[in-house]
Amino acid sequence: LKSKWLRRMLFIAILPALYFAIPFYVSEQALRDPAAAEDFGKFLTGFSNNPAIHAIPWQRLSRASPEQIQLVRHQVWSNLLLSLFRYPQASLMILVVGIAAPPLISYDVRSRAFLIYFSRPISRLEYIVGKFGTVAFFVAMISTLPAMVLYLLGVLLSPSLSVVTVTWDLPLRILAASLVLILPTTSVALMFSSLTRESRYAGFAWFAMWILGWVMYSVVIAFQLGAAQNGQQASQIFEQVGWTTLLSPYHTMGLVQSWIFDLSGSDQPVLAATLILVGATVFSLAVLTRRVSAPMR
Repeated sequence: LKSKWLRRMLFIAILPALYFAIPFYVSEQALRDPAAAEDFGKFLTGFSNNPAIHAIPWQRLSRASPEQIQLVRHQVWSNLLLSLFRYPQASLMILVVGIAAPPLISYDVRSRAFLIYFSRPISRLEYIVGKFGTVAFFVAMISTLPAMVLYLLGVLLSPSLSVVTVTWDLPLRILAASLVLILPTTSVALMFSSLTRESRYAGFAWFAMWILGWVMYSVVIAFQLGAAQNGQQASQIFEQVGWTTLLSPYHTMGLVQSWIFDLSGSDQPVLAATLILVGATVFSLAVLTRRVSAPMR
């Protein structure tokens, strides 16, 4: 918290929730006044590129039943919360973890602080939990907290508190999506920190992982588009397999979060993405535990 940049990012993290309150307000106005729903719907479809929002028949909401209105509300809220996780908060997470995590263990290795820690009644598990909790706290502050604030704003902007009975599952989905964001990222970042004495190397590895994953994803997407324009069979193979998103950690996490909010397509490799995230978490924690145990040996 002594880092000025980290404090600024924690402050900035709440601003996207206030920004996303605008489409929340617009959607509630559309559902409250079905006659003007088509105009409000155009704004929301321009705000989001999710097929679930584009598939909503805004022009026919005036003839929709109350049950259909509630279903549309749930879809819109889920989409806006997912967009908050996927875009502004995920970008902030990469920066915040890149600042907070690299020096946590590498500094202890370089300064031999292990000799002080483990000369006291502190176990290796407690040490790891302490470091893990530090990073997880900052990630939760920029992901879970703004999402909960956005949900509460949605409730306050609704015509009545009865919307809670329809959207009661969204806070639980927020917590689940937060775990998808916190567990693998924190584990991998601490593993990088434990592998070197220099925190700048750990920071470089952290940012390189995201950049290289995004580049590989973009290259394959460009190849698919080129193959599709040329009418080649490779494009169809890639689309059927659907493994392209697994090349990028960012898109892999987004795929699982989309499934949590019930907004992923049926042809998406959600199970494979989940296994990748679980495997990365377990592997990183195993390496971290071994590295922390090294001074004891």
